Amino acid sequence: MKNITKRIVAIFAVLAVAAASFASCQKKEEESTSAPMQYPFEVGAAADNALTPGDPNADLDAADPVAPATEAEPATEVATEVEEVTEADGQPATVYVPVTEADGQEATDEAGGTVTEAVKVTNIVTSIVTKPVETPTTPAYTAKEDGRYAMWLDISKDENFFFEDEMITATFKVKEDIPDGDYQIRISPDLSDVAGVAIYPEKTIDGVIRVNNGEIEAVDVSNETGMVFYGDAIACKQGDTIDFNINIKNNSGLVAFCIWFYFDSNALEFVEAHPSGEFEKIARDTDIGGGKIKE
Repeated sequence: MKNITKRIVAIFAVLAVAAASFASCQKKEEESTSAPMQYPFEVGAAADNALTPGDPNADLDAADPVAPATEAEPATEVATEVEEVTEADGQPATVYVPVTEADGQEATDEAGGTVTEAVKVTNIVTSIVTKPVETPTTPAYTAKEDGRYAMWLDISKDENFFFEDEMITATFKVKEDIPDGDYQIRISPDLSDVAGVAIYPEKTIDGVIRVNNGEIEAVDVSNETGMVFYGDAIACKQGDTIDFNINIKNNSGLVAFCIWFYFDSNALEFVEAHPSGEFEKIARDTDIGGGKIKE
């Protein structure tokens, strides 16, 4: 048992998952054969318990979504223009006005008569002009990836545990102001059996939260023959609270796991996570833990 413990602890240490906790348990075991051989089901974030951070490419500093900009009122201005007056036949209308000299006096001809000239008749036309408005550009929605881990270990019975279908249920609040569309929940499992051997699923299928974008088909794993980890496909609307399941099929036997699930925290607010399905009783029977883990 002691060698198995060391091998499983080594796997988790490589993952940097609660290394200090396991190291402490191992030290106690060296001092007493009655040391606990279990680690309770636990959910946490990257910064908790000296855990390894989540996805190194996660943009944890991205801005939150911004509501659409308010449309500006159209601006107006008064415009004036000079318009020529025409006669009924379409010819320009004219009037005769006195000609003035440079000194401002009316010009006269040799007979002393006033000199005149023909001038086109015009009107001043005033109108209200609406100026085109530049609509402010609404900032594009930016996703912000966040992650949680769920971990558990029980080698107290020196045997593998077998459970199928849903195993972890995570509750999310769908935010009100997010765009319609599909939001991925990415799953990354690390597993071990009782021999301390790392187990690799044959397939991992990420989950999808479809927000106000029509129906979505459930994930079909009926034809899978190897171990599969898969997330739910859920249709919902803005403002809904949803339960998202992480599931397993064709479990070959486990005693420990650390399962990360990554989500867009600008779209989904993590509420809590807990064991579910057949795994719920196994987790509840763990001597030092179990139950719902809240944010």
